[in-house]
Amino acid sequence: MGNTIRTRLFALVSIGLLAIAVVALSWPRFQASFRYLPVDIAISRYYTDHEIPSYRLAILVEFARQAIGQHDHYRYHDGLSLLHYLRALDPYTPALERRPAYRLAESEAMISLQQAPAQPAAWLRVATVRWVLHDEPETIIQPWKMSIFTGRTHSSLLANRVDMGLSKREFMDAEAVSMLRDQLLLAWRGQRGSLVRVLARRDRDLNVTRELLAETDPAALSEMEEWLEKLR
Repeated sequence: MGNTIRTRLFALVSIGLLAIAVVALSWPRFQASFRYLPVDIAISRYYTDHEIPSYRLAILVEFARQAIGQHDHYRYHDGLSLLHYLRALDPYTPALERRPAYRLAESEAMISLQQAPAQPAAWLRVATVRWVLHDEPETIIQPWKMSIFTGRTHSSLLANRVDMGLSKREFMDAEAVSMLRDQLLLAWRGQRGSLVRVLARRDRDLNVTRELLAETDPAALSEMEEWLEKLR
């Protein structure tokens, strides 16, 4: 009888110690998740109303940094990257602070991508930062291609990829040109309004687009010409 009680007590103590260990291990993750929650909410709202108040950006940046300090997770780095990027775009950010904010957005995105490479939006953000800062074309095209490799049909990224691709067409190899053609046609089928705005701004006479589509998809090219003609 005594042995049975001791065995049960030993089992209960073991379970208790295991539970304490699990809680101790998971506690930093819980703290990080709790600290990051305002960032999650703000970013979700941004995708709806396209705005985070300027005064909130610095606060949210600090929350994201604290979350990373408690648990180094790729999602927190990606959120911090986006916050730096939005701060660089914010008209209330002092001019001398914008370039450093862009570079911080790039570096945080790269840390996130090293941990989890399959993030098409993060790859495109890296390409966009380098594009805005007039980096060397090859350093822009490579993450641009990675964005497509990791999320070819990601609808919200199509128009931006085409915009960037058209601007760097002359520096592309055959693979990149093929990818640009593919993105152009995907955007035409699924994001026509956004694509027309890009073409009107970036390739109004369709010189580059004609080169891409004249032989492979003349019907789509003809439709694009008709749409742009209506804007003239």
